[in-house]
Amino acid sequence: MRNRIAAAGLIAALALSARLAAEQPPPVLKMPGAADRSLTAASLLGRGQMDVRMEDATGNVAIYHGVPLLEVLERNGLDLKTMAGERRAAPAIVVASARDGYTVVFSVGELRMHRADPRVFLVGESAEGPLPENEGPVRLIVYGDRARSAYALARIEMRAVAESAPPSRKAP
Repeated sequence: MRNRIAAAGLIAALALSARLAAEQPPPVLKMPGAADRSLTAASLLGRGQMDVRMEDATGNVAIYHGVPLLEVLERNGLDLKTMAGERRAAPAIVVASARDGYTVVFSVGELRMHRADPRVFLVGESAEGPLPENEGPVRLIVYGDRARSAYALARIEMRAVAESAPPSRKAP
């Protein structure tokens, strides 16, 4: 009897270990001038979290929990509060890549345009709990543009596509 209990415990421990080993790492957030940072599902939950409704092609609605992508970028150093920050961000894009290589791009201006009514979200869980392994640990959802919604993010990177020169001063 003891051997069966010990064997069952060992099997359960091995199954848990295999499941934990199979879990994917969180995506890496790359911001100019800052160290790379892991973006965990837990960091998208709690303060500032929003419910994100996603309707599939058959009309079924799933509810996810997360935050707007712009908010994540601002929490991690994107300055849109000063004129100098605005100038630096004007030519910037955000490239989001999934583990399978699927890649989508947003301009910072596009994200700013919808600040009051966000359209692009990073989510860390659904109403049912953690995202399934093939979708998580972090997923990108874009309202009104299913083609740019990406599962299982591996990397989110902000890049400048040009340099914004300071305005020239004219002599009086």
